[in-house]
Amino acid sequence: MLLEEYRKAKKLGNAQYRRALSRGETPHPQALDEILKEKKTVGEVELGVTEIPMQLIVGTKGVGRQGALSPEFLPLFDEDSEFAGKWMRLYDSQMEEGIREPIIAYEYKNRFYVQEGSKRVSIMKYLKMPSILASVIRILPEKEDTAEGRKYEEFLAFYQQTRLNEILFSEPGSYTKLLQAMGKDWDSQWSEEEIRRLKNVFYHFCVMYSSMSGEQSPEVIGDAFLRCLTIFPYEELKEKTSYEIGKEIKKIKEEIEPQALSAGVEHIMEPQASEASFVTKLLPIAKKKLKVAFIYDGLIQESGWTGAHELGRMQVETRFKDEFTTTAFENIQSGDQAEDIIERAIAEGNTVIFTTTPVQIQSTIKAALKHPDVYFFNCSLNYPYKSVRTYEVRSYEVKFLLGLIAGIMSEDDTIGYEADYPIYGNVANINAFAIGVQMVKPQAKVRLHWRCVKEEYQSGQKGEGIILAKETTMPEGAERLYGLYQQLDGTNVRLAAGVTDWGKFYCRILELIADGTWKKQTGKSKRSLNYWWGFSAGVVELVCSKQLPCGTKKLVDKFRRFLSWGVYHPFEGVIYDQEGRAHGSEDVVLDLEEIITMNWLCENVVGRIPVKEELTEKAQELVALQGVLEETV
Repeated sequence: MLLEEYRKAKKLGNAQYRRALSRGETPHPQALDEILKEKKTVGEVELGVTEIPMQLIVGTKGVGRQGALSPEFLPLFDEDSEFAGKWMRLYDSQMEEGIREPIIAYEYKNRFYVQEGSKRVSIMKYLKMPSILASVIRILPEKEDTAEGRKYEEFLAFYQQTRLNEILFSEPGSYTKLLQAMGKDWDSQWSEEEIRRLKNVFYHFCVMYSSMSGEQSPEVIGDAFLRCLTIFPYEELKEKTSYEIGKEIKKIKEEIEPQALSAGVEHIMEPQASEASFVTKLLPIAKKKLKVAFIYDGLIQESGWTGAHELGRMQVETRFKDEFTTTAFENIQSGDQAEDIIERAIAEGNTVIFTTTPVQIQSTIKAALKHPDVYFFNCSLNYPYKSVRTYEVRSYEVKFLLGLIAGIMSEDDTIGYEADYPIYGNVANINAFAIGVQMVKPQAKVRLHWRCVKEEYQSGQKGEGIILAKETTMPEGAERLYGLYQQLDGTNVRLAAGVTDWGKFYCRILELIADGTWKKQTGKSKRSLNYWWGFSAGVVELVCSKQLPCGTKKLVDKFRRFLSWGVYHPFEGVIYDQEGRAHGSEDVVLDLEEIITMNWLCENVVGRIPVKEELTEKAQELVALQGVLEETV
């Protein structure tokens, strides 16, 4: 029996050996000593005896013991060799009573290299055991300001709190997101029970995910786990059995498979042209009315955001009264309430669902995966889910124009800016405004005031003569200050305001759905789609007051046309931040992803992005989903 097991292991090892050679890779385990020849290190740390995942054992410490093993530590020597004899005796010991003596290994950048115990590792890998006890010494690399360097620093901080080494990610910032998903931060204390529970949940996830997606790198599995937590809250997942976790993973498989994880988001910057024929356009848009549900998290009469979307819904009702019927559900919070309302809307025959806030994304995704024949949209900017299309407007375009006006009209060198939330896209809005101001008044400063921070952190008005307040009007009877206004002799004089026309967006999307142009599938790329329209689509507009001088109006209108035609962009060229760092390059527009996820402020902005503790409870919920905050480790 022992000889037969060795022959099976050797056969697998030979297959791994040949496969590595065919790929031009080393046919044996990596040697850490060879890797470190060209690397700088800053010391070693003894971690003691700990459990390490077998998948993370990739090599040996030195070069002398590699030849007997395949890249995955399976045997290569003949069965009559001394190596084979020792291997079989160890295998027998493992099957009789288990191998208890820890191996000795070195860890370098999240991978382990065996100094003593290669045959034990070989046997455990052959038996597909998940982990092995090891006495570990960590070799610390020299710190480097790169994505890989920052990611490893985050891992070290996470390990210090949990001593978990199996959860790895491909991108820096992921450990912060994991902590947020668990309701923790870098200052949180961990109990032994919390660590054990996380380890168990992750282990069960790994087993189920690998059974569906095949062998994947630890980083891919970690990314998939993090994506899973954005759909199923950790508090919900940790109470489930391995079988129940497997059932949940099956539901969301298309959202967490490797292709979906690496696909990213495709931003559609202009409305899609209709593919319907001329004859089809002469016919009614649909044989029977389509039912559309709009789900708001606020009250129509109290929330400017909700009120603006309600105006959009009413435009749909007016323009397509014979083709669509719409229903509005207001004051619907995230979680179970949102899930129940979405299910109710579908049961009532709605085949198009618009959820109008990022905090409803989890509920939207769950419903979308459950109802693939329903069209789902969520008003947010950068979610990577292909089952739900997202949408937002390019507000930075109108904010740039408002900055031009503010710089021209300001009688002093300080201009106020009231910001709402530090989420995707909003920091770009601030910077676009600041760039507009700087273009016409280089010495002016933009003083930042956040509406989303707790009262004790409110900066208050500092006497600025010109202030940019909320973008759009509030419903009648509520706060009336909005847009760009000037304070003259105790009177607020409105200069201009940016307005979002959600009706144009909703009408265009529904038209595409009705005439068959809109496609359900995102194609082979598996990319999720985000509609990010601006002036060119008519979904944002600038409304100027009669108080604005004629020359200023002409200048602003010129730039509005330039933005609409795409011949000018606020984020083209080199832009300096508050620290004097340069972003971008001459004659090149910043990458879309950098614009969306900006977490730095222009050099002429006075103020900063608030930290989590300063935010109101509602703001913390939103920022946890769409925020640009970078929690320091």
